[in-house]
Amino acid sequence: MTTSGTGVLSPSSIVVGATAADRADAIRRVGAILVSAGLVTEGYVDAMLAREEIISTYLGNGIALPHGTNEAQDTILRTGLAVVQFPEGVPWGDEPARLVIGLAARSEEHIPVMSQLASVLGDAALCEQLATTTDPNEILRVLMSEDDDSASAPPPAHVATADASRTLRIANPFGLHARPAAEIVEGLMDYDAEVTIASGERHANAASITQLIALGATTGDEVTVSASGDEAESAIEAVVRVLLTEGGAA
Repeated sequence: MTTSGTGVLSPSSIVVGATAADRADAIRRVGAILVSAGLVTEGYVDAMLAREEIISTYLGNGIALPHGTNEAQDTILRTGLAVVQFPEGVPWGDEPARLVIGLAARSEEHIPVMSQLASVLGDAALCEQLATTTDPNEILRVLMSEDDDSASAPPPAHVATADASRTLRIANPFGLHARPAAEIVEGLMDYDAEVTIASGERHANAASITQLIALGATTGDEVTVSASGDEAESAIEAVVRVLLTEGGAA
């Protein structure tokens, strides 16, 4: 992670054992911490709520990552995080969120931050640990850990025997940020294929939003999409359409 953990998240920006009436209440709660920490202005909280209306920021495993729309860049003072734990859960679409991480990031600074978070939060057992701990420092240690085995992990076995692959440069202005990643995951539900996206030494299962975000791939990066299965070619085309889309919202 290229952004120092000390500067991104502090113990005072972590709250455990909280409750919220609903998703909007939870977002306001974590947004207020971002404001009080001097990371954003009040307008950023409104932008967080606006983004949630566009697409859910729920990542799975009880984790939500609300953040503002791209139009709210001028309300961000510096990159940072705030965390509120809701042990009883807050309704967030089909599943409850128990750890809500508010993200404020200027320009491309969100890529390494989200990559590190996604790498950590892809572990279901670890997410359960964070959702129930009573120690804010435990959350700090886990989220700001520099260890990331996914970067050097070997590619999935099916990649070596892929039925099809395609290498391209990402044109989507939001790279593999939350919205494009969600579109890829949703689109692949229609195909009988195993799909992997590789960026440098990193490999991600294209059916996992957390793994896709953990790639840290952004606009202009070269990636290789590989697939095996009866509908490998069609599945690759579905992924490529998202990666080459030059408009949309993240």
